[in-house]
Amino acid sequence: MSRFTDAWWRQYDIPTEGFVDPNGFVNRIPLRLESTEVMVHGLVDAKKMWAECSGEPYHPILVGGKAVVTIMFNNFLDTDCGGEYFETWFNSYVTPKDKPQVELPADGGPMAALLHEGSISYLQRVVCSDTPRNPGAALKAIGGGKGLWGFPKHPVPGSIKLAYQEDGGKRSGFTFEAEHFGKSVVKLAVRLPEADEGAMEIPLEVKTAPDANIGGPVAEGMQVRYGSAVKCTQFVKPWDPSTDSITFGDDAHYAAKIGGWDFVPVLKVHSPDFKICAFKPVNWIAGADAAAAIQEHERGVPAGEKFGEKAGAL
Repeated sequence: MSRFTDAWWRQYDIPTEGFVDPNGFVNRIPLRLESTEVMVHGLVDAKKMWAECSGEPYHPILVGGKAVVTIMFNNFLDTDCGGEYFETWFNSYVTPKDKPQVELPADGGPMAALLHEGSISYLQRVVCSDTPRNPGAALKAIGGGKGLWGFPKHPVPGSIKLAYQEDGGKRSGFTFEAEHFGKSVVKLAVRLPEADEGAMEIPLEVKTAPDANIGGPVAEGMQVRYGSAVKCTQFVKPWDPSTDSITFGDDAHYAAKIGGWDFVPVLKVHSPDFKICAFKPVNWIAGADAAAAIQEHERGVPAGEKFGEKAGAL
């Protein structure tokens, strides 16, 4: 019987592809992950965030002059990339540079960037950690994530502790603390949105376009575009400084980036039933399509054109 029991998973029961990582672990595609999630959507200084990204063919969507960043705190209960493990990442939202930069009014908040029809999710940094019960999973998640999608996961796992707090037998709070090479990455403590009255409950089921996500910065060495599918329930509330806190540490991989962008949390989200599939990157094309592309390149060779003179785009 499948480990993934929700009926939504049945459409993804049969693998279409596979990827063998350097250690011999086989990642199946679509790759399935099931978790509970806490997300924090916020705003950052766009110029500071994009200062190291001049080589990117994208620019950030602006909301009230700020860029939008989402920080994920992942409690993976089961996955095809090693079983259960812990993880944190942050991503922003961009559009291609060959089109005018999208500038949205401030009153739309972070969700305006997420929901914009041209928005592409741009993953920036990831730290993975084993759970106490499943040693070795983080390295499998790193190997598959970097090898398949170019995810900017540091090759050395970190150490993450997370916990739910309860009031009267009901989950009410969440704490998360990550370290990497002995240095602090990020600390989070939130009151769960649904613990009190007034939370917005959003049932979500969506399959993105095949190229709606960017696997990581071009400077990481490999940048791919891929699609995903998600089904979950999200409980959403405004960030409340009286009950919620987030602080960044001083590790070189994760906090050294986002910690200098003047991050301001705006919304907090909890999903107790998060399900996501990641699909094969669109960068891989069929042999016939590759042959046609090579023929197009070679047409210019007699005239002295070099392959490096033109850059193609997916």
